[in-house]
Amino acid sequence: MPVRVWSKLIATNREDDWVRRLSRIGPERIAVTTKPGSKTARIDAYVLSQKEARALEREFGGRVRRLSDRTIASQPAPRAPIRVRDRLLVVSSERERIHCTRKFPGRKIVLLPAGMAFGTGEHATTATCLRFLSDSAVGFDGKPWDLLDLGTGSGLLAIAAKMLGASDVLALDFDPACVRIARENALANNMHITVKGADVTHWRPPRSWRIVTANLYSEVLIGAAETIAGATEPGGTLIFSGVLRQQEKECVRAFNSCAFTLEKVVRKGKWVTVKMTRRS
Repeated sequence: MPVRVWSKLIATNREDDWVRRLSRIGPERIAVTTKPGSKTARIDAYVLSQKEARALEREFGGRVRRLSDRTIASQPAPRAPIRVRDRLLVVSSERERIHCTRKFPGRKIVLLPAGMAFGTGEHATTATCLRFLSDSAVGFDGKPWDLLDLGTGSGLLAIAAKMLGASDVLALDFDPACVRIARENALANNMHITVKGADVTHWRPPRSWRIVTANLYSEVLIGAAETIAGATEPGGTLIFSGVLRQQEKECVRAFNSCAFTLEKVVRKGKWVTVKMTRRS
């Protein structure tokens, strides 16, 4: 299935402005490529629906291209293993997985292929979500817990949760391409995860979960705050990201009004990741 990618050349001193403009796409699907000394950079938005691609072209110009799975796979971008505390590693090849299994016998290892264009765990938002998730999992000390992953993208957080001990994991994304990719990644890691297509702004939770992760842009988080609250058990944990620094207060305020208490905030560059607890 072809993957749509929107690209545009921008001025390097306007990078922050463009990231804000495209925040509705979600942080994991945006990449900026720069060269030392250059006054221009290229901003890309990955895994777009046809509607999203057309909207970006209409609003900002640029160019949309379609990459086949074969094209993506032929352009690997090997990366060093990503370490999450002393419990988890994210690797990009089967060879790395075998090597790390031998070198770090006590760690869980998630394989995300090197050819993937998004959701690899390198983005500050996902990396911090993984650390929050790892810390929360330790607190259960072997007791059962489950997780809901909203805006799953590549499925990384959902797969990591299963490896860290979650008994049941549901992953949702509105984009059919992300649903397919997340399922493929779960299969590659031999993890049983339920992945479904859903738009959180219209979705109604059938029950609640002990941990909810939501790597979504701020407008969706704020608009769906009541829905997300309904999906989080009293006393449960919410980890959300995809929020720019200037959007932090508004997002936290929205969840405070839905019976959440702020536990921790991590700010990396322009991005913010937040951990909150649903009041009983």
